[in-house]
Amino acid sequence: MDLSKKPVKICNDHFLLKLTKDKLKAVLQLVSEEDRFENVPFDELVKEVQAQGVSFGFVAKLPPAREGKTVIASGKPPVPGENAKVKPVVKPVIVSRAKSLKPGKDRVDFRELGNIVNVPKGQLLLKKIPATLGTPGKNVLGEAITCKPGKDVNIKCGPGVALSEDGLQVTALVDGKFVMGDGKPAVYEEHVITGNVDMAVGNIAFCGTKLEITGEVLPGFKIKCKGDVFIGKGVNNVQILAGGTVRISGGVVGQDAEIRAKGDIQLDFCENFGLIETRGSLRVENFVVQGRVKTGGNITVVGGKGTVIGGKYVIGGSMHVKELGSEAEVVTEVTVGLKPELEKKKRQVEAAKEYWPSRMNEILKNISALNDMKKAEGKDFGGEKANVLAELNKMMPEVMEKNNQLTEMQMQLDKELEQSSSEAIYVYGCLCPGVSVTIGKAVRVIDKQERQVVVELNKSTLQIHVRSMTAEEKEVVA
Repeated sequence: MDLSKKPVKICNDHFLLKLTKDKLKAVLQLVSEEDRFENVPFDELVKEVQAQGVSFGFVAKLPPAREGKTVIASGKPPVPGENAKVKPVVKPVIVSRAKSLKPGKDRVDFRELGNIVNVPKGQLLLKKIPATLGTPGKNVLGEAITCKPGKDVNIKCGPGVALSEDGLQVTALVDGKFVMGDGKPAVYEEHVITGNVDMAVGNIAFCGTKLEITGEVLPGFKIKCKGDVFIGKGVNNVQILAGGTVRISGGVVGQDAEIRAKGDIQLDFCENFGLIETRGSLRVENFVVQGRVKTGGNITVVGGKGTVIGGKYVIGGSMHVKELGSEAEVVTEVTVGLKPELEKKKRQVEAAKEYWPSRMNEILKNISALNDMKKAEGKDFGGEKANVLAELNKMMPEVMEKNNQLTEMQMQLDKELEQSSSEAIYVYGCLCPGVSVTIGKAVRVIDKQERQVVVELNKSTLQIHVRSMTAEEKEVVA
């Protein structure tokens, strides 16, 4: 009789042997309430059961019966395989495409969505844990039970990322923001903010190549971008730091406003601002009023009013402007031909000049005074005074060397200032009194109104002079 199909009586019909439907258990059941499993030796029970085809999973000891039943053998159930999993190494911004009933209307630009999770090029983003095959089982009849393998997952990638050849890793191909859009990992080099930067958006730091803000940036916020920054409207008391260019379709205002960039800066106007600094050039389409500017290249203010009034301007190149200064003789300081690195060296030399010469004079004065005491006191000169004199004599060679280095630095600076003195100020309209001009080592304060002139350094006299523009120079803003 086939045990797998029908229960079988054993041990002189005292017990009924049957299998569970999955064949993972062999169960003994008492036929009569007067029967007991303990009446038959365990070894004899096992032999009787084995004779019916049960061959696997016998218990070491028969467990207590419940409701006249006990289990004499248990099989090994199969362990299904685990599905493949994709785990983030960096937690991404997760966005999904909005669905629409209208064809073509569910397209979403993922550059515009979500917060920014910055990742560098080469960053490992996702790791795939492969599916497992699982572990086969065995029923009490000794038959193998197949297991269900785990389901695989194919990673589909968006732009800016790469899937490894084995399909197990996703890596960033570019610097940018990490997004999971519609289940696809992607790194975008551009980030777009539609509207204003306010409390709902907060400060922005982006490591991609382009950051675009369609609205304005409200006071107090900070913008940092490794690449270019484009702002659709003005900024007020905002700090912007860019590794590329900055373009603002609007103005820069506020004493706390700071714009720093490695590339060129272009804006419509700036007024009563803190600082604009760039290694490139600055172009302003209308006017500049009261602020500090440092550039490695030119400053150009020839559109609109084309005026520069008040403030301090340190320019590595030349200045091109329609109107410079004002009739009210507002203090306007312009230095041309002084690149940022040269200005830094100049500040270092000036700081050293304030310290080392006076330090040397002080030491010389003290040494002289102590030597006079030593001469007057003779053998009685000693103690603390002798120690101070010895220490000053020990310090003197180092201080003299610092002053010698300062002299060499000053000579080198003068040489570099002379080489950079070919830059000039081109005024296509009115140059007003009160403007202070520095070129090289020369300084001049303009004392009368001039029109259509060039302010430059006369190389032979090393004096700043003002000359009339040539016809070719006037054509620049004609």
